Amino acid sequence: MSAGTVLVLEDSRTQAQLISKMMEKLGWSTLLCFDHDAVFEALRHRTVDLMLLDVYIGTENTLMLMPDFRKLSAGVPIAVMSAGGAGGQVLKATLNMARRAQADFVIGKPFAISDIKAIIDKVNILRNAPQRSRHILVIDNSGTTRKLVASTLSKEGYQISEAQTVEEAFVRIDIAHVDMIITDIFMPGMGGIEGISVIHDTWPPARIIAMSGEDSVDSAQKHEKASALKQAVNNGANASLTKPFRPIDLAQLVDKVFSDSALLIEG
Repeated sequence: MSAGTVLVLEDSRTQAQLISKMMEKLGWSTLLCFDHDAVFEALRHRTVDLMLLDVYIGTENTLMLMPDFRKLSAGVPIAVMSAGGAGGQVLKATLNMARRAQADFVIGKPFAISDIKAIIDKVNILRNAPQRSRHILVIDNSGTTRKLVASTLSKEGYQISEAQTVEEAFVRIDIAHVDMIITDIFMPGMGGIEGISVIHDTWPPARIIAMSGEDSVDSAQKHEKASALKQAVNNGANASLTKPFRPIDLAQLVDKVFSDSALLIEG
């Protein structure tokens, strides 16, 4: 008995067959489609557990049809694959477009069976979870702050991931499935200001709270912090929070941002 069914959109029949064989080894059955019309027809008559869609089918861009596919598939996870054309930067740009189109997973071609298995494992977690708790990522080079945020929000029922830097978060965390990022502004490496901009542009559904250092009596430092908070907001943060803060203030701010992500909240 099949563990699940994946709909594969791939206009290369050779690559489609290779993907189908990978899925069979993982215990999944495959529904192959070679153009967009075939996907629409399949979704009207079949139930699938995952869609694996190539970006470029002939001269057409699959990302333009993502909203229509989602309406027909009733929330089925979508993984987007692409070779992206020649060059690594082109592939990176194509997959970032897929993220902005709210793909649940992205994968570059060619890929190995282990890459597909990683997606299947995450899909199985989503399928078996009775109700998905909201996922919050905390980015701060201060272990004390991360521990406070994680402890406070875990008690509120949130799933928590942690990273010491923005670079670590991008490499290690599946941000496509993160509902909120709480990040410090001043950190080594990329830092929170630039990180907020990248997150906002690449994963627009995610809410963002920018954290700043505690108030200082030094007027220059006060101006620097105020300027940084303003920049964080301009880059896409939904709210700001000054350290140190009380756990109750953090919990209430997170609740407010989830309730109205379009509202700028200063805390």
